[in-house]
Amino acid sequence: MNSQTTNQTTQQTGSPTAGRAECCSELKCEDGLRNNYFVGKRLTPDSFRVEQRYMLERRHLLNRAIHGWGVVYGYGVNKVSAPEHCQETKAGRLRISAGLALDQYGRELLQSETLLEFADVILLNANGARMSADDASAARLGGSVSPPTCWLLSVHYAEQSTDPVTLTDSCSCEHHEWDHTCETVRYSLKPVPCKECCKDFDCELNCACGTGHCCGGAEHAGMEQAGITQTAKLSKRGGCNCLCEHLTKWAPEGECGSLCEIEEACARVRVDLRHGVPLACLKLAPDASQRLTFGEVVEACGPRRLVKRNDLLFDLIRGCDLTRISEISWSDWHRNRVAINFDEFSKKFGPEGNRLAEYLTNFEVKFSHPVREDTLRPACFAMTIICYEREGGWWQTFRVPIVRLELTPHAPADPVGHRRGARIVVDGAWVEDGLRGRGSVFIDSETRVEIEVRGDFIVDCNGQTVDANAVGLSPAPTGNGTPGGTFLSTFRVAKSEGPLRPSSYNTADPSEGGSL
Repeated sequence: MNSQTTNQTTQQTGSPTAGRAECCSELKCEDGLRNNYFVGKRLTPDSFRVEQRYMLERRHLLNRAIHGWGVVYGYGVNKVSAPEHCQETKAGRLRISAGLALDQYGRELLQSETLLEFADVILLNANGARMSADDASAARLGGSVSPPTCWLLSVHYAEQSTDPVTLTDSCSCEHHEWDHTCETVRYSLKPVPCKECCKDFDCELNCACGTGHCCGGAEHAGMEQAGITQTAKLSKRGGCNCLCEHLTKWAPEGECGSLCEIEEACARVRVDLRHGVPLACLKLAPDASQRLTFGEVVEACGPRRLVKRNDLLFDLIRGCDLTRISEISWSDWHRNRVAINFDEFSKKFGPEGNRLAEYLTNFEVKFSHPVREDTLRPACFAMTIICYEREGGWWQTFRVPIVRLELTPHAPADPVGHRRGARIVVDGAWVEDGLRGRGSVFIDSETRVEIEVRGDFIVDCNGQTVDANAVGLSPAPTGNGTPGGTFLSTFRVAKSEGPLRPSSYNTADPSEGGSL
């Protein structure tokens, strides 16, 4: 290789390296600058600022990237009245319980229990700008007709400089500094339509269908040739590429210095008014002096966004929030290998010979939590009698006519319109004839009984359907950790000993309508 070629090669390959080397001294570390300690290093205030900024930014990044934002625990909101002996205006106050929240920047909002005065709340308009109490009164009256106006209570990150110190420099000039920064919180009220207090948060997981070598379709043919088993091809929760695509495109929002300085009675405080954590929806009302103050708490949970801790997520996966069937009155019969005596089975349908239009049975189902009584209807239950058909050897089925349900008495501690159980009520004519009369299928042979409880039809006090799936041989509690499902209970009933058809029925003259 001659010198000319060497020089050309150096120019082609060396220029980028040289360019990067020239820029290295000007580069700023944007991913995390931290101190490097060594013997003889001179530590200045800026050195400690670098260290503190690095630790804070990394912690905030992990908070918003791993945990998300919202209320972690606490921050209960309840209205309280001023003491009776207080001579001042009895303005309403809010009791905010101790709690921890994370805002959208990953900052921790830690609060001990406090009594919140209305004068201490920052009032914001619908656009998030500050407004006066007079403006809030006008907004309250303006929204009193349509649509109904509520006020969203939010908690915000705030910080305040504390412990002033006076320093004298080398020129004997004095200047003032603050020894500490107090991280605290402030509260705001913002008018919102009342319907938004119950608005659920949208799903943040959004991705397209996964296609490619590892995702379904024709690609499976090549996978089978490569020896990949059917088990390895089972679909995973979140789809094939869904979670990967979502996390590839998603990035936690960066920190921004959006603190607004507010002059308070005792000091100045810096508050992030743009990124509050919603707590509750309230109404505002005038006090005895016609000044605006806290009214009723409209909704204390609806507007909240919650941070779900690991153990909470595990409990949700287990279905700890779901209502289940806690007890059935025929639990001793459920999947029993021994056939039930017919007389015992018949007694479940009430006393004999009453000739009632309806019979209240002893087939009762109880639930672990209150369920909405308007969803407890006859269609939620089914009782099927399966008997042997002699001619072809088939199993033939008959449905017991369930006419209504008798709900258990309302428990004082449960919400109005909710019950803890129900009993089946069946048609009286069927009991007298189909069960105990000449037309009973129980006379001919042993029968099988199936009772269904359709959990998909029954809604509990939290708006979720009852987790009714049977678990093995256990009659209760039910549940596989998902809302809905059907509880199926089976047992056998021994052949009935009567009543037998009268002899005249079998020997009647066919010309008189009899039957052999």
